[in-house]
Amino acid sequence: MIYKSVKTLFLKLLKAPTQPPEPPIGSPDSVEVFRASRNFLKYQIIIWGFGLVTGLIAEAVFVFKQHSEDDGSWEGILFGYGIFAITIIFTIAKYFLIRIDYDMRYYVITDRSLRIREGAMMIHEATFTYANVQNLKIHQGPLERLLGISNLIVETAGGAGGKRESSKGPGAFPHMHGHQGVFRGIENAQEVRDQILSLLKQFRDSGLGDPEEIRRARMQQAPKTGFSTVAMARLREIRDEIKLLQ
Repeated sequence: MIYKSVKTLFLKLLKAPTQPPEPPIGSPDSVEVFRASRNFLKYQIIIWGFGLVTGLIAEAVFVFKQHSEDDGSWEGILFGYGIFAITIIFTIAKYFLIRIDYDMRYYVITDRSLRIREGAMMIHEATFTYANVQNLKIHQGPLERLLGISNLIVETAGGAGGKRESSKGPGAFPHMHGHQGVFRGIENAQEVRDQILSLLKQFRDSGLGDPEEIRRARMQQAPKTGFSTVAMARLREIRDEIKLLQ
């Protein structure tokens, strides 16, 4: 109850969207909106918790030494307790930010494109059309494997083999990688990958997203008249219409 009230106030102050993103280009019947797994929220809390525990232990050791050593001072003790209190305040704030980040993460798939939106303070939204998708790969660390979640990485033209991943893992800052999008923390990464590959195949088979190699091959197969295959087909249609008028 407290979290919902804080979240509502926080998003209102930031004027952040509270609804899922608008679907990208594609058939309305093909739109599918989904979220990261609840285990992704646990993953973020665990990662953050390791750093928190380390800091609290260091602060406890400092305060203990100030109490036990002869050269300890009240100033040092008060300083240690002050840092401890600030840490607790930041801990509560960080928890709310992690929860809000999880709630504001959306993934959208259509039969022609993908869309990823994340963040509340800094909102990052990226759209990828199947015409530009080059590669799909799955990344899973040890802790993610234990929690049963993975990251599905979508690489577009110019992205494969490009920039290095962030030191915080693939997709930690997907907005910094113009040729890459990441479906972070999903349980069924292989199923989503296969679904996108199937849609990608349908898209390219329809002729809307042929790779450059196929387009070149079609140009080479065009008649020697200098007209493209599409132009020749249109000329034939005009010829047939003229015959009907005669």
